[in-house]
Amino acid sequence: MFTIEFDTDRGEGITITTLDGKGRHDDVEVILYDDDIYIRQIDESDGVQMIMLSSQQFKDIVAAFNLPEGAYYAS
Repeated sequence: MFTIEFDTDRGEGITITTLDGKGRHDDVEVILYDDDIYIRQIDESDGVQMIMLSSQQFKDIVAAFNLPEGAYYAS
């Protein structure tokens, strides 16, 4: 299951939250803005784990799911 929410407080952001259907992993949030992407997971014992990447890096990750092993330049 996942949810999509629009962030009107900070501008044109979108938050996608995905839940592990088997309950083994904590929820993961992908927070999308025009130039920046945040991926965070709130762990009850360790706090918040967060990484920041560019929108191009995120597009590379999404594109990689459909490609065989190799090195690529994405446009």
